[in-house]
Amino acid sequence: MKFILLLFLISTLYILIQQFKTAYLFSEHKAYSSDSKKTQPPVSVVICARNEARNLSEHLEFILNQNYPQFEVIVVDDCSTDSTSEVVKQLQEKYAYLKLIQLQTKVSDSKRNALKTGIHASLHELILLTDADCRPISKDWISTMSSRLSTSKSCVLGYSPYIAYSSFLNFIIQFETLQTASLYISKAIENKAYMSVGRNVMYTKQLFFDNENFDNEKHLISGDDDMLIQNIEDSSKITVSLNADSFVLSQPKTNWKTWCKQKLRHYSTAYHYKSSSQLFLGLYHFFHALFWVSFLILVFGQFSDIAFGVYVLTILIRSILIRIYAKILKVSKPVLFIWPILEACLLLLQLGLGLISRLKKQQTWQ
Repeated sequence: MKFILLLFLISTLYILIQQFKTAYLFSEHKAYSSDSKKTQPPVSVVICARNEARNLSEHLEFILNQNYPQFEVIVVDDCSTDSTSEVVKQLQEKYAYLKLIQLQTKVSDSKRNALKTGIHASLHELILLTDADCRPISKDWISTMSSRLSTSKSCVLGYSPYIAYSSFLNFIIQFETLQTASLYISKAIENKAYMSVGRNVMYTKQLFFDNENFDNEKHLISGDDDMLIQNIEDSSKITVSLNADSFVLSQPKTNWKTWCKQKLRHYSTAYHYKSSSQLFLGLYHFFHALFWVSFLILVFGQFSDIAFGVYVLTILIRSILIRIYAKILKVSKPVLFIWPILEACLLLLQLGLGLISRLKKQQTWQ
């Protein structure tokens, strides 16, 4: 039992150091980031869509009505079988800067071909990506994202929370989004970016073509956003935006089956990360799992009082730290009240889905 107690204390120390570091990085970046109005160069917004007629009809005008002097919106219809193109054509009558590209031949199961086609067709050097089921929180989304670019920064990682509903699945989704954001944003602030969220990321066209490796990634169903970041050797070119005006709301899955399917696609890409990124993520999940498992063992042994005391103190400290960056990321209050339950459940789900992703090949990006 002494060995288990030692493991419990080591995992507790690791988690607290990591949480202090994350809260500090978020606070410092938020305080010193300058999202003031700068020169506003023209921007091309690219959206890849497959059978997204309903989502485009609900969300596309939020993008088309941005407060920005010069931008175009390109929708790449990737072999849809619904009325995706018809929805876009109707909106083209109202918005002259809306462009439609219709792909008739399915080149691969991922959206890499659609994305590359859209970027090739763009008129402007700055590319801003989002998805058909997303909508910006603010009309200043484009301007806030572009303001983070500079001569030394050619890629901006944005944040994309999911719409909050009152269900346990949605709470899991919100907490997992918070967890993922705390990791990829904090590492990007340290100039060690390892992934992005494809529904809210901006970069220069040159950066994309210098680093994309789509021809050698045809076997990957998803991860076009992550692998591009993995291919950028100089991570100091990458920054983040924590201004709420740059956030993009996304429609969450509403049943466990579709959510699990989505997660399996995402997890299948992580095995192709650089070794350093895999080590970082592996240690993070290992120590969190170790914390919970060792605690559960100790509460039934001779060190139960010590274990319970350390556990309560750790949860209290973490609650304070999580609230610091959760406030910046606009996480709903119910999630913050029950986060320990959500973390424990998510660990079990991630373990199961991680094993399945190793065994089951994913079929399509959408």
